[in-house]
Amino acid sequence: MAEKIQSINLLPQQGESFLNQFLNWALTIGRLLVILTEIVALGTFLYRFSLDMQIVDLHDKIKSESFIVANFQSAETTFRDLQGRLKTAKQYTAIDGTITGIFSDLTKMGKGKITFIDLTVATQSVKIVLQSPSPNELALFTDALKNDPSITSVSVDKVDINPASAEITVTLTAALKPVAFAQDQQTANPNSSTNQAILNNQ
Repeated sequence: MAEKIQSINLLPQQGESFLNQFLNWALTIGRLLVILTEIVALGTFLYRFSLDMQIVDLHDKIKSESFIVANFQSAETTFRDLQGRLKTAKQYTAIDGTITGIFSDLTKMGKGKITFIDLTVATQSVKIVLQSPSPNELALFTDALKNDPSITSVSVDKVDINPASAEITVTLTAALKPVAFAQDQQTANPNSSTNQAILNNQ
């Protein structure tokens, strides 16, 4: 017959003491703290790993885009230069159209009344050298010039009378209304030449 094995239990059988309950509680809380710490450490590692991957991807993207920018730099410079040229050409076209219109209006205004010796139309003023045998014709032309909407003022610079032919030669300067682009150009480069339309010996 097998012998009956006796178990030995050294723990108290009648209710645990406060010390034993505290130790059990402390061990349980300690295990939970260790588990939570490991979870936080693992999560931090994974987050840091994802950040490192993003940083690497961003560096690769910056390198590739920098390579693209460097390759297209000369093309961009050419494109911007062309844009600037087209803008300037467009502005000059508008100014040239205005000057051409003023030139045409002045020649029509003096047709049949006076003879133009010199007619210079710039962006800010008009210089006219003309001849006429009659002071009345000169007065009519001057009045018409003053009433022109594109002209702000008219000044007489010089008057010559030829006794032999009775021809009167007058030099006039007419100030034009300001043109924005012409003012900008003059401010940027006051020594630059203006567009001129000259009619000689008409």
